[in-house]
Amino acid sequence: MSHGGVKSAKNGNSTQLVETSREGSESLPPPPDGGWGWMIVFASFMIHVVTDGMTYSFGVFYAEFLTYFNEGKGKTAWIVSILVGVTLSSGPVSSSFVNRWGCRSVTVAGALLSAICVTISAFANNVTTLIFTIGLGSGMGFGLIYLPAIVSVTVWFERYRSLATGIAVCGSGLGTFLFAPITSALIDYYGWRGAMAIIGAFILNCIPLGLIFKPVPERPRTPVTEPMLPKTNKSPLKRSQSTEQIARANGKFEDDVTRLTLSQPALNKPQEQKHRLHSRHGSGIMERPDVLYQGSMASLAKFRGTSPDRVQISIKKEERKQKCEWLPCSEESKAALAKMLDMSLLVDPIFILFSVSNFLTSIGFYIPYVYTVPMSEKLGVTNPAYLISIIGASNLVGRIILGYISDKPWVNRLLAYNLCLTIAGISTAMAMACWEFWGLALYATTFGFTIGAYVGLTSVVLVDLLGIERLTNAFGLLLLFQGIASLIGPPFAGWLYDSLQSYAPGFYVAGGTISLSGLILFFIPMLEKRVNYRNTMLEQI
Repeated sequence: MSHGGVKSAKNGNSTQLVETSREGSESLPPPPDGGWGWMIVFASFMIHVVTDGMTYSFGVFYAEFLTYFNEGKGKTAWIVSILVGVTLSSGPVSSSFVNRWGCRSVTVAGALLSAICVTISAFANNVTTLIFTIGLGSGMGFGLIYLPAIVSVTVWFERYRSLATGIAVCGSGLGTFLFAPITSALIDYYGWRGAMAIIGAFILNCIPLGLIFKPVPERPRTPVTEPMLPKTNKSPLKRSQSTEQIARANGKFEDDVTRLTLSQPALNKPQEQKHRLHSRHGSGIMERPDVLYQGSMASLAKFRGTSPDRVQISIKKEERKQKCEWLPCSEESKAALAKMLDMSLLVDPIFILFSVSNFLTSIGFYIPYVYTVPMSEKLGVTNPAYLISIIGASNLVGRIILGYISDKPWVNRLLAYNLCLTIAGISTAMAMACWEFWGLALYATTFGFTIGAYVGLTSVVLVDLLGIERLTNAFGLLLLFQGIASLIGPPFAGWLYDSLQSYAPGFYVAGGTISLSGLILFFIPMLEKRVNYRNTMLEQI
């Protein structure tokens, strides 16, 4: 188990009682693992088709903008860089909105904002305008759409989470496969302005898709879901004390009793107050510590013990919920932002190394998507948009296969993650040795398949390294780092071309950063041993 894992409970009855108290205090319904959840998977899949399809096939528009506006490649690349950077960096803001207004409202608002901004872009007369309309406006809209599309799937599934999330995110690969030739055809028939307006209208389809994101139904109030308390006229405090006496009589751990006693008043709230708290905070969706985990929950039973860390987490979460009930919107948003950006992670050497790796990957990640089309056109390759489609199709297959095997007990997920990033980087650098379509198609297939690990396995590997309880905070910081890095890559590759009149340096930079991001993670096992040794010495002292 990684150093961030949770120790196993030493008493099965204690675990059951504490877990029941936790479920009652948080009032979160259990995932149905099916039913309407499969409609939500479909909606999330289609949203990924639309949003990621436009983002990853933006290289087709990029080639048109270079010709039409006659601006430098570096400046023009800022459009897609800011689009991606704002989409990723808006994660903490989006999470606070989801907690307050729910996935439906946030998705609809994001779809309206991005559709309007993309449509307005059809009337732009310079690159600067596109930076604001597509980069900032559509980026914020996509950010509001992206997080609810993932969260809605995860809260409906637990046992089949890996399968459901894998299906949903595969929409990204299919969208890339479809949008590149569709965008190219629309530009041929209607020009880039007409194509932009049509795609802007097409984004409106995310509105009815977002309305499918129903919250998980409330559980029926039964003795199983609502713990029975002694029938007495005593005050809530004394009822908690009675429960404490019963627990001690049965030999419960003292820390379990503390957790039960402190969380017990939440069970005494009237049902109306509970319902009001849920409706106000969007059912507290982002309060779940596993909400951003994309793997199967079946392999996480080890994280459900009752260690002191989980006791403190439960107590703090209950206190935060009671406090947030009276916070105004701005205060609540600040609290959510502070939670997502937990700076204490920045002293964890394993998280620091993983963050550096993610930062390097994000620098090179979007360069092939942006520059494959103009680079192929310069080489005289026909139908260069199909290369983006090949990346999308192989990425779809890669996500399915890598997501499927990641839950197998015989698979070392960190090793698979590292190898995929290393191969993706090396293949990107070697793409410059290709000069005709089939050679570039082989590169596109390799890159698309292996880079699927970056999207599909990041949260899974993060849980293996840090534990499920730190995922939300760690993922929030990673999104921020990824957003910043995404601002660097494409413009830097563009400036290299403007200076050297060659796309090769940009692809070398992308290949070098991606492969380096995989290679440095091979040091994590050694770092884990060092951290575990240090923790052991501290415990002995």
